[in-house]
Amino acid sequence: MAEEKMTSDAKRAMWSQFLGFGMDAYDMAMVIVLAPVLAKIFASPKLSEAWQFLMAALLYAVTMAARPVGAAVFGHYADKIGRRFLLVLTIAGVGIMSMVCAFIPTPAQVGLVEAYIIFMVVRFIMGCFFGGEYAVGHTFAIEHAPQRQRGKIGGFIQSGFPLGYAVASFIVLGVSLIIGENAMHDWGWRLMFFSGVAPVGLALYIRRKLVESPVFEHAKKTGTVDKRPLITLFKPPTLWIFLQVFAFMTGLFLVDYAVYQFIPKILKGPDKFNLIQYTFIYGVALFCAFIGYNFYGWLSDKLGRRRLTLWYCLYCIVLGIPLYKTLIWAAVTKSMAIAIVAAILAASLKLAWGIIPAYLSERFPTKTRSVGVGVGYSAGALVGGAGITPLVALIHEMPPIVAIEGPSELWLSASAVLTLGAIITFLSLLWSPETKDLELS
Repeated sequence: MAEEKMTSDAKRAMWSQFLGFGMDAYDMAMVIVLAPVLAKIFASPKLSEAWQFLMAALLYAVTMAARPVGAAVFGHYADKIGRRFLLVLTIAGVGIMSMVCAFIPTPAQVGLVEAYIIFMVVRFIMGCFFGGEYAVGHTFAIEHAPQRQRGKIGGFIQSGFPLGYAVASFIVLGVSLIIGENAMHDWGWRLMFFSGVAPVGLALYIRRKLVESPVFEHAKKTGTVDKRPLITLFKPPTLWIFLQVFAFMTGLFLVDYAVYQFIPKILKGPDKFNLIQYTFIYGVALFCAFIGYNFYGWLSDKLGRRRLTLWYCLYCIVLGIPLYKTLIWAAVTKSMAIAIVAAILAASLKLAWGIIPAYLSERFPTKTRSVGVGVGYSAGALVGGAGITPLVALIHEMPPIVAIEGPSELWLSASAVLTLGAIITFLSLLWSPETKDLELS
């Protein structure tokens, strides 16, 4: 069971997962930021630019689709045999697959279809490792954390994501400016994927000194380790916990994607902000999210995860339309000052992510904690992430909506989905107890 003060083991577990989750974001950002480059390399030149981009975006979607698979497999065994070994295995797998991505054969070498299929398979395997990384790593770190600091530590771990995303975005921008667009298409994209090996190496160095979770060791001593945790997860009463977590995460992902998937469309363009200006604006938003996650996690230790997040959902509903109007105002006026205000507002809609590691770990018993956290989170990401585009398109086709936002803009549609996501999260919390004072064992 966790100590009341931060031990050296707890600190190593915390930094280990901060780096692991940062690497997750780093890899995702590489695929998204490099999408225009990858589209030109791995999509048929006969396709339209829109379809070329969709072919590159599919590589991201495949990575996301693989996460529940990895979470189920690695989470199952983490609950069955322990967390520590699987933590080393998942981050080592991420490092190996980063190197493999850097050496993927191009269509010129093996053919268009063959190269694309190879890339898809590699991205699927990478997604499996990342699904396992989240399932095992977040659980492991929170089980080491002092009870009264779980929110603060979870917020710090989660803040590795916006930081990793920002670092990847600025690295791609910097290298592109140095070597030029042609070199980025020729070999620079390989260098970008290979750069992900460095943080993985640091995480592996830290993880070699980790000790097994004290909560899992307690479960072993008391004979409460489940032999079939994945099956138990989908049997009552744990099934009801899983469904609540699944709804909670689906709502949060809808809110998240409604903001960050549509910021580029509003701000970037010939008559709006250029790439360098936009990258700076986006970087400000990510840095504010980094600070916000830490603050929200700390605050949840004082006020409670449930109570704080219920108020947060109402805040999202109120701020939805003003945020998009501020973004549009910034784009029309090309005002960096207004754009920075909009970036801060956008970051404020991500604050609740600061409780995720602690809250999800507190919702599940030890015998299904890793598999429950991993599958609940990843399934919410899959449904919320995959569902955002068709939902926005469906709402956009409604006559009252299109009459307000016009045929080519999507700000009101996105705001409606954001509101829907906040409502889903709010309702899911009505079926959740307060968790901050629970004993994990």
